[in-house]
Amino acid sequence: MFQYGTNADKPYDEERLSWGAEHSLEQRRKSMRIRWPRKSTILLSFLDVFVIWLLIRQLEPLLTLLRRNEELFKPQVSLSGKEHLSNLHEMNGSSRIPRILHQTTATNKIPDKWVEPQASCKEAYGDFEYKLWTDESTRAFLSIHYPWFVDIWDNYAFPIQRADSLRYFILYHYGGIYLDMDTWCNRSIPIDKLELDAVSEYALFKSTVPTGVTNDFMITSARHPVYAAAIAKLPISNSLTRAWAQWQPYCAIMMSAGPMFLTMVAMDYLLKQASLPSQNIGVVNQTELTPYITDLESGSWHRADTKVLMWLGSRPWTWFIMGAMGLFIFLYVLNRVLMITFEFLLGKVPHGIGNLRLLKGPWKIKI
Repeated sequence: MFQYGTNADKPYDEERLSWGAEHSLEQRRKSMRIRWPRKSTILLSFLDVFVIWLLIRQLEPLLTLLRRNEELFKPQVSLSGKEHLSNLHEMNGSSRIPRILHQTTATNKIPDKWVEPQASCKEAYGDFEYKLWTDESTRAFLSIHYPWFVDIWDNYAFPIQRADSLRYFILYHYGGIYLDMDTWCNRSIPIDKLELDAVSEYALFKSTVPTGVTNDFMITSARHPVYAAAIAKLPISNSLTRAWAQWQPYCAIMMSAGPMFLTMVAMDYLLKQASLPSQNIGVVNQTELTPYITDLESGSWHRADTKVLMWLGSRPWTWFIMGAMGLFIFLYVLNRVLMITFEFLLGKVPHGIGNLRLLKGPWKIKI
């Protein structure tokens, strides 16, 4: 016989009370699991959109380059034909581009593989002033004219970064023509074809694949603004790449002072021009340069990662697909980590669970 309380409609049942408490707790837990994914989906969607937006913002210059490469860096200079750059202007006899040939090497002792190429260039440009820049002469030059850069130059992670950055300073300061030491000179380039009457400053670059221009061949008048922009941006590009340079040397070299760095600087300059193509910057392809120079492509600074990245660079769709897959995997892992973290934090002390646990005790009522 059971005793009844004030609400005596139903008899007291210890098993029912215990089961009811457990059932109520389970319902609350299920309720929390149902409500949480709805909120998490919204929060994680906002987070995913923010990450993608941030990534696009960071990659915006590269995306602009890929989208407008043909417009910005399409080769339009002819050195062998009658027409070049523009046929609206006639040449005058003035020399806007100094007749100076610049080359760089670590010391005055030229490596054997470069002795003959150097000799061919000195012969082809016999009427030019020849400047061979070594580490010693470069540091002296920078100490006198650009002392603010000496510390950065001394502390570059790789020697090639010093060679890359140097060429922007000497071309800005002196003007002339720069050629890598692994260049064979067949004959001198007709620089007079580049000196237009209406142009007071001019720079010529060589196109490269898959995008932009390279820095192994450059011709310019002195104090060209594109080189002024380049030397001004060298410190920030170094600071952005230095932390991870040892893990990805090829990318760090390319972006800190190499061809990709120069491409982005030239792109920024061209995008500010009133019209394209600009009369102040010209682009020539390797076919036009073949009668004049031969690139031996020694790649003395290339490392293990170079071949892989160059292979990807020649296959843009592969690069895009891998980038999209990497982004998807990153967002998936990020979302899973956040979901597990939030579920752990919410499941550790659920709301009201302390009171529900009181119902689990063996309640007994005396008859």
